[in-house]
Amino acid sequence: MAKRVSPSMQPPSRRRIVAVSPDDGSAIDLKQPEFAALLAWLVPGLGHFYQGRTKKGAVYMSVILTLFVVGLWLGDGRVVYASWRPNDTRWWFVCQAGIGVVAAPAVVQSVSMTGTTHEPFWLTGWMTPPLTEGQLVSREFADRLVTYDPYIFEQDFWDRPPYKQFRANQISMWHHKLGRFFELGTLYTVLAGMLNMLVIYDAWAGPMHPFVKEEKSPVNPDEESNDGTAG
Repeated sequence: MAKRVSPSMQPPSRRRIVAVSPDDGSAIDLKQPEFAALLAWLVPGLGHFYQGRTKKGAVYMSVILTLFVVGLWLGDGRVVYASWRPNDTRWWFVCQAGIGVVAAPAVVQSVSMTGTTHEPFWLTGWMTPPLTEGQLVSREFADRLVTYDPYIFEQDFWDRPPYKQFRANQISMWHHKLGRFFELGTLYTVLAGMLNMLVIYDAWAGPMHPFVKEEKSPVNPDEESNDGTAG
């Protein structure tokens, strides 16, 4: 025989937050909006997949990630990096970070470069902040730059055992090499991060409704005159 559960022992019902679609007026179950917003920040569109809004999620994911990847391609993979140094503060990364985990390697690389190893976590240099004049780096990373970067030579480093000290400005090299494509790549990746902010808001609050301005009904002059006569 099934066990009876008294009303006081029944589990509380889950809070259900519903938004109204501006298209057809149907109800949209936002489930847990805060969790959906977190998912939307981690991966664009993922929060909408969680809410069952798969078409929107697919559109957001494909458009925003494509925009971000195109920006990286235009900037030769160098336009997304995190740097909070006094002479090289990358404020654009605040907007780029809106795209979530895709930009997370930039934080890892920045922390690793300022740590005791003086080299990026991934020695390939992916999303590594540019070297500044006088910056210390590991010998292994310096040798890798000399080997694979056509703009950096052995004489660009001073020997400071157990490290090497950079004697040039790498951001100037990037601008010289890429020209306007460095700015274009930055713009594309910044727009991708900022667009995802709107996606996060949509996952949290539901679709926005267009503002409809209420128009006052015209007043019949005869009615106004009658009101004045009555008064």
